[in-house]
Amino acid sequence: MFHLHASRVERDGVPDGSSLVRRRRREEGLTLVELLIALALLAFILLAIAPLFIASVKSNFSGNEYTSANMLARDRLEQLMNRPFLDSQLAPGAHTVNDQPLQLPNPLNPTLLSTIRNPFKVTYTVEQYKIPPSTGVPSGSPFTPVLAVTGDSYQYKRIDVTVDSSESAVVGTQSAFSLGLGSRLVRVSGCLANPAADANLAVATCGPCP
Repeated sequence: MFHLHASRVERDGVPDGSSLVRRRRREEGLTLVELLIALALLAFILLAIAPLFIASVKSNFSGNEYTSANMLARDRLEQLMNRPFLDSQLAPGAHTVNDQPLQLPNPLNPTLLSTIRNPFKVTYTVEQYKIPPSTGVPSGSPFTPVLAVTGDSYQYKRIDVTVDSSESAVVGTQSAFSLGLGSRLVRVSGCLANPAADANLAVATCGPCP
């Protein structure tokens, strides 16, 4: 009995036509249409990610600027809180003169100034407050301190330090300068007790204060 076996025919070591077709298909690359579809999908993905990336950059800028402004405000408040109670820098009124240099320090030599404009303006106000007499406040009840007028006995000074990086605050215009991606405004407050309330009477507010 004879058995016929299907076998691949090779001629001089070269596979038959069907084997060449299969190998050629394995070696084929992407067509132009497939490449365009892949690029379109990639573009859609990038468009979806781009707003998240921009929002992250804005958030980082905002956080860094608020941190810098807050540190600057607290540092100035601490300097004022350590001054003598009757020091001229603690005279009641609005101290609107910016004590910051116009340029930031040079990172290579902090003793020198760079050419980069300082975006921060530091100002502060000092107010004199007195506590209402006990006869007008029931025992155990909350009370609201009131501003002292000239000649009044008062109990403490309130200091409000403001750090502003808005364009108008820094250079006096609305378009000449901008910090990062927006304006920042930080305010911190502190109180100094009057060491001699009966002797250190309230004085008139200065304007403008030194």
